[in-house]
Amino acid sequence: MIPIWCWGETAWNSFFVAAMARYCTSLNNTWLVNSAAHKYGDQPFDKYIEARDNRVVALLGIGEGWHNYHHVFPWDYSTSELGYTLNLTKVFIDFMAMIGQAYDLKTADANAIRNKKLKSGDGTRLDFNDKPKHALNGS
Repeated sequence: MIPIWCWGETAWNSFFVAAMARYCTSLNNTWLVNSAAHKYGDQPFDKYIEARDNRVVALLGIGEGWHNYHHVFPWDYSTSELGYTLNLTKVFIDFMAMIGQAYDLKTADANAIRNKKLKSGDGTRLDFNDKPKHALNGS
């Protein structure tokens, strides 16, 4: 009704542009997470599973593109160890926690994240303090 009242749009145009286009866009972004984030991107935590971290999907999916992390640490509400980087969902959940609407937020331990990267990750997104897996083995 807002496009009709505020901008003089027709009811049909308002329905298809404001309602259906928005709905189709959000559905396609949701499906993109389970398509592109299982095919394209890095596997910094577990290179033996199909899920991947993909920056484009994280941007379009408001934070849901950190899929490799999500599959390795499914209990972590933030779905990424990167904090607020391309993760508007974490921003929203943290805001809800700040005003008392979300609580008991679970996160993965920093040492567990680091150890998983070193043990089974593909070598991407290692911190400069970490050593790649092959350096630990002496080869």
